[in-house]
Amino acid sequence: MKHSTRRDIQADKRKNQLLDISLTLFAQRGVENVSIKDLATEARVSQGLIYHYFQSKDELLATVVQHNAPLPEFEVIIEQLETMPAREGLLFLAESLANLMPKKRLILRLLIREILSTRPNLLIQVISFREKVMERLAKYFQNSIDKGELRPHQPLISIHILISSFFAFLLLDQPIEPAVPQIVEIILDGITAKE
Repeated sequence: MKHSTRRDIQADKRKNQLLDISLTLFAQRGVENVSIKDLATEARVSQGLIYHYFQSKDELLATVVQHNAPLPEFEVIIEQLETMPAREGLLFLAESLANLMPKKRLILRLLIREILSTRPNLLIQVISFREKVMERLAKYFQNSIDKGELRPHQPLISIHILISSFFAFLLLDQPIEPAVPQIVEIILDGITAKE
């Protein structure tokens, strides 16, 4: 096993700095509005150094997405969720998302901005991420329906209501946490008055 040299550590630190700066600028301005020159200026490095680490802006973008994608965190949340009853599980899911999404605000903004872009590789990554999360959540909801904990319905609709609510708060820079209990209650019990 090769030990990292001081130079290797410095190179990794510099590459991570470039990824962080790229994420920030891409999320704020959109990828199409950020040049390698802009990134170099912001990072106070030469454009050549960026090309030393990344062959193109598309490769840089793919690395930014791969480095920051929230899939591992979502998978941990879903694994914990899978053993919980529906009411407890949905509240846990909502609270976990409310905690995670602000931490992942920049990458989520970037993914939302770029989902309509002409970059097919990024679109494939976004769709793949979405499908993995939705499939696992739909399975959890369907299991809860099968156990009689939830009434029969199309699980993807409930999932979309929950996640799109959170994205709305995120995009509007509004705190999510205060709304979590009411969002969960509305999804589980609806909005009709109780008799």
